[in-house]
Amino acid sequence: MSRVVYIPNMSDHAYTLSAALRSCGIASEALPEPDEESLELGRKYSSGRECFPFVVTTGDILKKVREPGFKPGEAAFFMPMASGPCRFGQYSRMHRIILDRLGYGDVPVVSPTSQNAYEEIGGAGMAFRIKGWQALVATDILQKLLHQTRPYEVNPGETEQVYNQALSILVKAVETGRNLVDVMREIREDFEGIKVDRRVIKPIIGVVGEIFMRSNRFSNNQVVKKLEELGAEVWLAPISEWIHYTCNRFKVESIAQRRYRDILKAFFLEKLQRYYEGRLEKTFHGFLPNCHEPPIEDILERSSPYIHFSFGGEAILSVGKAIDYVEKGACGIVNVMPFTCMPGMVVTAVSKRLREDLNGLPWLNASYDGHEDTSTQIRLEAFIYQARQYRQASLSGSFHKRT
Repeated sequence: MSRVVYIPNMSDHAYTLSAALRSCGIASEALPEPDEESLELGRKYSSGRECFPFVVTTGDILKKVREPGFKPGEAAFFMPMASGPCRFGQYSRMHRIILDRLGYGDVPVVSPTSQNAYEEIGGAGMAFRIKGWQALVATDILQKLLHQTRPYEVNPGETEQVYNQALSILVKAVETGRNLVDVMREIREDFEGIKVDRRVIKPIIGVVGEIFMRSNRFSNNQVVKKLEELGAEVWLAPISEWIHYTCNRFKVESIAQRRYRDILKAFFLEKLQRYYEGRLEKTFHGFLPNCHEPPIEDILERSSPYIHFSFGGEAILSVGKAIDYVEKGACGIVNVMPFTCMPGMVVTAVSKRLREDLNGLPWLNASYDGHEDTSTQIRLEAFIYQARQYRQASLSGSFHKRT
């Protein structure tokens, strides 16, 4: 593609994914992080009935096309699609309509789909599949380093400084084709050099939910930092989880429809992804407790008593990942979602039973729509108090945790 592919800034993964495209000869840039201008523009050109992530991504796209010097003939916007009970599958179509109405009909919206495990992503074949996958996994690990170090830092701000430097190094390494295992070893050494004090044990909080909302700092009002400020350590569900899930769905559907070539392709992709993921995770053995991610089949199995596998989408992942986190020692779960999110409401509906099955586990369903909500901070404070109580009960043997 001769155009510059602009990637919405859902999280820092946008920078490494853009670098992977550039390494394959495709010009690409990550859009700036969303801000109030994004929100204002997104609301202006949406009806009010769409999900909050749609409003934010629409605003980011329109900010770009309004920039002085923007050249429609040299630009394209990246917006993936997905199937299942979620409005995300319609984002790219609506972005297309809005761009057409504003006179940007010649600007493509690149929309790879989850139905074939994003096979056509980037248009650069297997080279991008490998580079892009490694970039996503490495960024997941980098964020885990941030979240599992920052709450214990002795010198405030040091962890973020090391993280930002590491992210820049990682972006450059992805673009130039360096061995990411070597790069991540260097990054591990940098994080090992951060002075920490782990004498005070903090409650671990798992953050699950809609992928954009849980990952985008602007949209979720910095929920990870706010939980840390209240005395928690946060485990954030990784982006790579969704890619594993779409590959699994592709395999299952291919088997059901007897598409033998696709079956072989799906098994190959699974093996490939696990191989590169394992190499990167191995670099942090003995240092990063929550580095290893379980097979996606395990996540789906954990959620099966609550949501049937046929109910595709993020709800089944949120439930399974929440249980995975609790089994690893989490003392509470925050389910982050846009206001009126369909998968999010499904998770909310089953969360009462989940809490009961997990010995009264503190569980907070937090929805966001871009408006200030003064009650959110109070709810977070009460939630962290409950998480501390849950942890004490767990340590004292007052109940038997799920095994």
